[in-house]
Amino acid sequence: MSLTLVQIRPNTGSTLDINTLDYPLSVFEIETNIDTHEFKRMAAAGEWPSFHYPGAMTIHCEGRILGTAATDALRSADTISKRLALLDAVLPPITLVTARKHGVLRIQMDGMTEAADTDIVVTQMSAPFNALNPANIEFLITWKGFNPWFTGVNTQTKYQLG
Repeated sequence: MSLTLVQIRPNTGSTLDINTLDYPLSVFEIETNIDTHEFKRMAAAGEWPSFHYPGAMTIHCEGRILGTAATDALRSADTISKRLALLDAVLPPITLVTARKHGVLRIQMDGMTEAADTDIVVTQMSAPFNALNPANIEFLITWKGFNPWFTGVNTQTKYQLG
C-alpha cells in the first residue's frame, strides 16, 4: 500500500504536502498505542484479564528536503526556503500557551476512496543542516494523534491504519 497524499494542515501557517518530489519520504509509520491495565490476582499467580482499549496514535515520518535549481547556490537557497516552509507547517507558533492541537494530518493511501484526517500535536521535529550538501536535508517528524483512527473527509468513516 503506498501513500498518495500526506498533507500537513497547521492551525496557523500554510498547508504543506510531503511525500512529493520536493519532500520525498523514506519512512511513514503509524503506531496505535494500546492502553493496558494490570490487575494482580490477590492470592494466586498471574493477573486478571482486563479490558484493553486503543489509545493515541504515534505517527513517525522521515524524509528529505531536496533543492532544485540550475546551480549549487540556487539549489541551496531553494532547500533553505523549503526547510523554512516545512518548519512553518509543522511547528506551532512561538507563544507562551499553545493550542491543544497543532493541526491536522491528512493522508490517503492506495485503495482508500477518500482522504482521512486526524488531529495532531508535534512531539519531535528535526531537520539538521548538511554542511557538505546543503541542497539535501534529512528531516524527521513525530506526531501524536489523539484518536486511534483517521476520519474520512467525506464519509466520516473511521480508518484504523496502525
